[in-house]
Amino acid sequence: MSDQEIDTVLGEDINFRGKLQFKKSLQINGRFRGVIDSPGHLVVGAGAVVEADIQAGSIAVQGELRGNVNAERRIELSRSAQLTGDLRAPDLEIQSGARFTGSCIME
Repeated sequence: MSDQEIDTVLGEDINFRGKLQFKKSLQINGRFRGVIDSPGHLVVGAGAVVEADIQAGSIAVQGELRGNVNAERRIELSRSAQLTGDLRAPDLEIQSGARFTGSCIME
């Protein structure tokens, strides 16, 4: 999914706590702490710091993510990604250079 297809962006200056729910697509470029629950596509931007347990349709991580992640379709970790937590998804892509600490279940 390209940047032009992202419906909502939380900017670099956003520091948010709570529960996020959305239907289409969301990119987080700032800081978020809490829970994310969505059937849509989530992007954790390159400068983002996210501490959350996540349930989403698909997830692309470019920044820092701490929490357990459950994706219905796919998880992508780019070379700049730093993920600490457990993953569950039917499809997983980890680019060279990404840092992942945790376990993974692919069903």
